[in-house]
Amino acid sequence: MVGDGVNDVPALKAARLSLAQASGAQMARSVADVVLVNGDFAAVPRMVAEGRRILRNIQRVAKLFVTKSVFAAFLILAIGLTPTEYPLLPRHLTVVAALTVGTPAFFLALAPSEGPWRPERFLREIGRFSVPAGVAAGMGVLVAYLVTLNVLDLGLLQARTAATSTLIVVGLYLVLALEATGPKRARWVGLLCGALLVAYLAILAVPPVRRFFELAVPHLGAVLMVAVGSALAIGFLWLTDDRFVPLRRPAGEGPRGTMGV
Repeated sequence: MVGDGVNDVPALKAARLSLAQASGAQMARSVADVVLVNGDFAAVPRMVAEGRRILRNIQRVAKLFVTKSVFAAFLILAIGLTPTEYPLLPRHLTVVAALTVGTPAFFLALAPSEGPWRPERFLREIGRFSVPAGVAAGMGVLVAYLVTLNVLDLGLLQARTAATSTLIVVGLYLVLALEATGPKRARWVGLLCGALLVAYLAILAVPPVRRFFELAVPHLGAVLMVAVGSALAIGFLWLTDDRFVPLRRPAGEGPRGTMGV
């Protein structure tokens, strides 16, 4: 509803989106959702496009945060209720959250995007991504951790390093799968994920930082289990849904976001 007079106030209040001009009545401006300061209606399409971009970005970022919660719930149910030592310490989760959720979410929230916005499918869309992703990440971490600890008998420190490394690899892959929806975007997202992986390798390479985070230089067996755990998780995701394959999207899904440079 667009109005600028006192007689328009009831309609402005009842409308889902009400606009008023700055030159209109004070009462109309006070109840309107948007006030056009310059009175220029040409700004409305840009405003709607920006709002939809923000909503799409919120949905994409929410997928990463909900995936983290699903992973935590899966790990608690799978191993937190058993006598086995928990595979991740709070400081490990801090590293993982910073590299696979916090930093990517910062860039994704600001990235340009385009495509349809469907508010009625918001929770369904998040769930279809986050539940399989969180479960797959939990499975990969458990395999790497338990085999390193109990089969290879490399000790708790190596096992936790393997678990943390597996979660880093799977988490960065999820960012790539979520955002690599076109060749140009894939290059930039791949560059971001590569830089974050290098940052993690730097943590392992610098002794004081490595000791602070209670990690170790991975043993060859631990490296092998990181590869196995990551492959199991990513393979499970590939079999689950095409949305987890970079540069591909499920049949019938509308255009996805693109990143401008």
